[in-house]
Amino acid sequence: MEEECARYRCEGEDGSPITVLEFQYFDQVETKAGRRRYPGAQRLALSTGEPVRYIDPTTFEVIGSGELLRRRNRR
Repeated sequence: MEEECARYRCEGEDGSPITVLEFQYFDQVETKAGRRRYPGAQRLALSTGEPVRYIDPTTFEVIGSGELLRRRNRR
């Protein structure tokens, strides 16, 4: 199972607003002690589904095009 866990407001190289979404896979298991969630891999993508790579705390890269996305200041 996969769920969205964060959204990052960014700007493209041309200054256009872009949102990067962070997803995390997890497994949910019923045990004698109750339901347990086990986190797995995370992935980043644009709302269009294009994969994105984390570069540093303020920069992402669209893998297919190489475009760098800068996080907007949090205000």
